Amino acid sequence: MKTFLRENPTIAFGLGLPLLLVLVFLLISGIPTLLVESPQYDVLYATEYYNYQNGVQISVVNRKVQVIYQGSVLNSQKPRIWRYNPQTGAVKEIAFILPPGLTPPGQNQATPEEASKTTLIDVPDLEGLTIDSSSIAPDGYEFSGGNDRYSRNVFDGLFYSSRYRHEAVLTKSGRSIRLPNAVDQYYRGNTNFIGWVVSL
Repeated sequence: MKTFLRENPTIAFGLGLPLLLVLVFLLISGIPTLLVESPQYDVLYATEYYNYQNGVQISVVNRKVQVIYQGSVLNSQKPRIWRYNPQTGAVKEIAFILPPGLTPPGQNQATPEEASKTTLIDVPDLEGLTIDSSSIAPDGYEFSGGNDRYSRNVFDGLFYSSRYRHEAVLTKSGRSIRLPNAVDQYYRGNTNFIGWVVSL
């Protein structure tokens, strides 16, 4: 084999160059993982959330998460709220219950007063948390919610499947951390950033 490659340098070059390029790209794309520190803050985000005028509304007010129900008619949309812990890699769903007594859709037309009614939804797992809703965390990480490129790094564009570009990731200086899938339908709805948990 060695003799054949010596006698046919063009073939040897043709076989070796792609392998060398792949190795170089893998080394370069792996450098940010080694050099960029891990995220320090939990992140809150919502999936299957379209921010309709009526229904569940999620916002950060005075550094606290506020979840309200706008209107009195049951909306088919029920967002799911998630908390990702970068230290353990675990993701947890934050459960909440819709207000009782909502009118099923199509039964009665809501009056203007009913349509403007707001009901605060109690979410025990979010009580006491201080949230920074800035787009970039204090440690420099940024949340990317799905329709953005998986990373602004050209090497990621070559080596990651396109399906990953529809999943939520944390990015910083070329390092990308894909948030784990919890259920099959996890990323099929709109993914919206809520904020960083900066203190309990």
